[in-house]
This record gives sequence, C-alpha cells and structure tokens, in this order.
Amino acid sequence: MKKFILPSLALWITCSFPMIVLQWSNYDPQYVIRTSVLHKDEMYKVVYMRRSACGNKIKVKYFASKDEYGTSVPDRYATWSVGKHIICLSSGAYKDNSQTPVGLNIDNGKIVNRALKDFDGLVIVYATGGVVASNLDNADLTLQGSNIPEGKKFDIRNSAFDRKMFLDWAEKEYATVFQTHLLVYKDKLVINDVVKTPRERRFLAVGNEGNEIVHAIVHAPSPTSLFEGTRRTLEFLNSYKNMKVTFMINLDPGDQDVFFLYDENGEIDNTIQGTRTLNDAANLLVYYYE
Repeated sequence: MKKFILPSLALWITCSFPMIVLQWSNYDPQYVIRTSVLHKDEMYKVVYMRRSACGNKIKVKYFASKDEYGTSVPDRYATWSVGKHIICLSSGAYKDNSQTPVGLNIDNGKIVNRALKDFDGLVIVYATGGVVASNLDNADLTLQGSNIPEGKKFDIRNSAFDRKMFLDWAEKEYATVFQTHLLVYKDKLVINDVVKTPRERRFLAVGNEGNEIVHAIVHAPSPTSLFEGTRRTLEFLNSYKNMKVTFMINLDPGDQDVFFLYDENGEIDNTIQGTRTLNDAANLLVYYYE
C-alpha cells in the first residue's frame, strides 16, 4: 500500500501547490511589472500595469479627504484595505493648508470641493475601478451611465448647466473626481514650462501598448522642472514597450510625498518609495488587484 500512497500524496501536493500560491499571492506578476530602466543615461523606476490583459482585475480607488463622519484618509484606507491585494498607493491631488483638495473634488459621489481651478486635467475614478482623464480646455468631457446621452460633450468650465449635470451624474454613479495638472494628452505635451523648480518627479500615465490598455507609474529621480521631466518621461514611455500615452498627470512627490509599493507576495518593494508616512496622506490614489 505504501507504494501507492506516497505517489498519490506527491501528486496531491504537486497539483495543490499552485492553487495555494494563487490564493495567497498579492497579484499575478505577469500583469504588474516592477522594474528600473536606464534610458538616455536616466534611471526610470516603473510600475507597469497591464490592466486590460488581466480582464481589468487591476483597479483604482481614490480617497479625497475625510469622510462625513470625520474619518481621516489614512483611517479610511486602513479599514477599506483589509483583505485587499494592494499594488501601490500614492498621494494624489494637490491640497491646501487645511488639507482640502485643491480644485473640483468629489469623493465616491460626495462633493468635497466645488471650486474649479485653472488645472486642465479632470480625472474621474469610476466606482468600477476604471480611471479616465479629460482636458477641460477642449470642452469634450463625455460620461457613461445615469441616462447620459451617448456622445454628449460637457463643458463644465463655461456652462453652469453642464456643470450641474456633471455633479448630479457623479453623485448617482458614486464617482470620484479630482483636478490636477494635465501634462500629456493624446500623446502630446500640453504642459507649459511654469513650474521651474528642479525636483524628482513622479507621474501616472495611462495609454496603450498595441491594443492593450496599460497604466504606468514612473518615478524619475533626477531633479528637473515639471516640463522637462514630463518631456523626458513621455519620450521614455514611447520607447519603453512602445506605449502611446492617452494622458499623463503629476503625482507630486513634494510636500505630500507618500508612496508605497508591494510585490506579488504582499511585501514592501523599495524600488519606489516616498519620504512621508501613511499618516501624512491628505488624499490617496490606490491601485489594487481584485
């Protein structure tokens, strides 16, 4: 009997082990690539996420501010993240001295700040985990759901009616919205050289590699102006895996430099790291695998 029991046991272990690894892994590393790439004497640190290739299992969540009960962003994240497979988390939109996000801001359908600022980038994080951005200068924002007419373009900067429809839509769809500098749109630079202070730069880019939708967080440690850092990073992304960038926004590693990256085993990966603790986060952009 032992001759048959031992092979059966070995077969059970061999067949079961991959299932156990899959169950306890943080994410599938073929869809989340963490790497450092040397390009034209510059070292770029990249989190490259193949969102459409994994059936959109890579999702985005944004925490804009304290909730209506006064729960802080770090505490909201701590509660929400239990049992989640976190890829990375980063400080997101700009904030003022009172920790309020600067510009139009909506958190899961709740309006945090109604004031539109001059930033051209309007970022929408859907409740389903997708993220899109629009150039407000183009007045061509389109929406999905809540009986919005297909193809309708919204000019929320110049039309009070469009802005009201947009806010109503965001509430019904539990959408999350924030404003920021739009650096690249449809693979073209759209940022002026207005922020000249040299510093390390961190960007979020969303685009395509062939027919595949990809998201990339790029950390460029060499100090540059915002314009020069954007120009170099766009050139790098166009070269790296031939990515065509639909939009790129700034994840400012300045006053609110919060960033944590995790490997496929759920352990901290210091390829990219912030200088502040999670408790310093006034808002958070989170990528996770579901």
